[in-house]
Amino acid sequence: MNNEALILDRLERLEQAIAPVTDSAKSVKELKEQLAPRVNEAVQALIVELADVEADFQLEDLTFFIKKLMRNIKNLTFLLEQLKNLTDFAQAVEPLLKTTVPHIISAFDELEQKGLLGLFTKVPAKVDLSQAQEVGLFGMLQALREKEIRQGLGVLLELTRGLSAVKN
Repeated sequence: MNNEALILDRLERLEQAIAPVTDSAKSVKELKEQLAPRVNEAVQALIVELADVEADFQLEDLTFFIKKLMRNIKNLTFLLEQLKNLTDFAQAVEPLLKTTVPHIISAFDELEQKGLLGLFTKVPAKVDLSQAQEVGLFGMLQALREKEIRQGLGVLLELTRGLSAVKN
């Protein structure tokens, strides 16, 4: 082999070694050509959006915000942990509420059908708390002379009996 053949052989091996690099460079060039218009569109959109904020944005505000954020990182971490706990609690309670709420609704429906809910809405409307005064034991005994007080206590006792029936 002469020098010329050795040079050509070596040149051919170099071309084979460089071939993957040139293919990669071609792929990168194609990607760049395809992405360039999209990047330009994104930059233009970003410029338009930032123009809206420009009047309200002050660099001092951002630095103040970052300082506050850095000073309160423990509080923010605690807050995020509590938020996670609240989320876990809501996920745990959800199945319970799905079964309990219909029972509560039916219980209130029964109370309404019996007229008890109407009683709780009518009584407060008739009570004038501005005339309420302090009363001791003898004042209570004196109030028992009034017929309305005795009737009210009778209703209260019947409600109490009804509540004990609910417990049993």
